[in-house]
Amino acid sequence: MAPEPELPYEIVNVSADEEKIIRKCLTGYTKPFVRCGKQGYVMPGAFRKHAEAIYNMEVRPDDVWVITFPRSGTTWTQELIWLVENELDFKTAKEKPLYERFPMLETTSQIPEIAFDLIKANFMNLKHFQGLNDAVRCPSHQLIDQAPSPRFIKTHLPLSLLPPSLLSTAKVVYVGRDPRDVAVSYYYLHKMVAKNMMRCNFVHFWEAFRRDLLPWTPIVAHTNEAWKQRHHPNLHLVFYEELIKDLPKEVRHICKFLGREYSDAEIQNLANHLSFDSLRKNKTVNNTVADNGVQFVRKGEAGGWREHFDDKMELQAEEFLEERLRGLDLRYPSIPMEEITHL
Repeated sequence: MAPEPELPYEIVNVSADEEKIIRKCLTGYTKPFVRCGKQGYVMPGAFRKHAEAIYNMEVRPDDVWVITFPRSGTTWTQELIWLVENELDFKTAKEKPLYERFPMLETTSQIPEIAFDLIKANFMNLKHFQGLNDAVRCPSHQLIDQAPSPRFIKTHLPLSLLPPSLLSTAKVVYVGRDPRDVAVSYYYLHKMVAKNMMRCNFVHFWEAFRRDLLPWTPIVAHTNEAWKQRHHPNLHLVFYEELIKDLPKEVRHICKFLGREYSDAEIQNLANHLSFDSLRKNKTVNNTVADNGVQFVRKGEAGGWREHFDDKMELQAEEFLEERLRGLDLRYPSIPMEEITHL
């Protein structure tokens, strides 16, 4: 048996009942899922093997990190930041896949064991989906550790599972989003990836999500970690809904945070490039479309959850938010003031 990683937080298996709920939604995993840290972030069992290396990796002063819960505008923000930091080099951005320009830290630990074995045996070629083949040959965090500077790093891990020197060393942009919209988009992501292996419907998926039993949950605790650090000079927190409302304005804020200056015309040109109509057509960003028509870059909207929630689920969502936000000063801009007052 491999030794337990030396970490300042615990990693424990989820309960048998929790495992059943998770596996109703996720396929291909053979190891027990685990909970990490005080908040009990759910991760595939393979994360045990990589947690220590990730926590102890060297952060560089010229790193730029994007941290989000999945489906919170991650790809959108990565493309924005890479272009801002690379003199609006649209030519390279259109030629080189985003997953190569801005790799994900914990990819290897997320690959289902079945897919992992199929890739290694050359029965499955996923080179066009987020660089999974490379992440099988060598741990994704190791590839990033070996990469030349400046590095652009994406992760869905919360701050508490990342190197403790991160905020004191590098620039970090955190993007939050209404959990209800995240749940819908997260479901469609799994539907795209799993294709015909997806055995659950949205009702089942929502049940797992609201019980904090999907990878990287609990979502509110995840965002609250960044919210509490929102005044740190090396962290810029923005909400997906703010990006939707006024993208040029938020681009300017991010430029200021990164110490970059561009003209109004250049910022508008960047905003045009970042429009969802443009991103859907951009194969270096939206490079995966499932047989069922589900795209990696979907609608790019706020409030779409209402089309998927019935009355019962809407009530469950209200209870979910009330319970998770109780005692916190974290507020999502998508939730009306009267709801915030009620919460």
